[in-house]
Amino acid sequence: MITRSLFSAALAAALLTSATPASAQEMKIGIVDMKRVFQEYFKTKDAEKKVNEDKSKAKKELDERSAKYRDLITKWNEIEKILKDKLVNEELKGQKQKEAQEIISEARALERDMEEFRRRREQQLQEQVMRMRKGLLEDIKSRVEDKAKRDNYDLVFDKSGMSPSGVPFLLHSKDAVDFSTEVITELNKNAPPEAAAPAAAPAAPAPAADAKKPK
Repeated sequence: MITRSLFSAALAAALLTSATPASAQEMKIGIVDMKRVFQEYFKTKDAEKKVNEDKSKAKKELDERSAKYRDLITKWNEIEKILKDKLVNEELKGQKQKEAQEIISEARALERDMEEFRRRREQQLQEQVMRMRKGLLEDIKSRVEDKAKRDNYDLVFDKSGMSPSGVPFLLHSKDAVDFSTEVITELNKNAPPEAAAPAAAPAAPAPAADAKKPK
């Protein structure tokens, strides 16, 4: 990941510090903005689209469960009104009490199912994002390494890297060449025409049910 490139950059800086002025001047140094390359890589947009589609699908499934839960709450509230009505005979109240218990049991089971579904899907989506990100960064890193070897760069720094204190790692580069655009062009040369379209916005979280819960 980008953090790994920071470590490599720090090691490279140490080597530069120990080098003699003459040898340091002879080095060919390159710069890549890994953050920019990652964002402009067409496969990143494809990955974001796939994740957002899966988020929308999960939200739809959760909404279906929430709708069923709200229906149960509505039925329970209606039964509660009947049970509180002094004009209702005892026989009918007995029937409604039994129905109420069944609804409460079903609602509680559905609550557990919703919570487990939400937890499981969130974990799956997080793992999916991590796998996609790792694969994309490995692809980009491979292209950067190919470029560095092809053009005989001695060192390549990630200009988007940050130090542990939050300060940009690369503060100044006098003679270094930034070839981020070249890497982006190489990565996107086989991109389909629709890849130029902006990625879909992240799906909104499912709204919480406002209905009164059975006790």
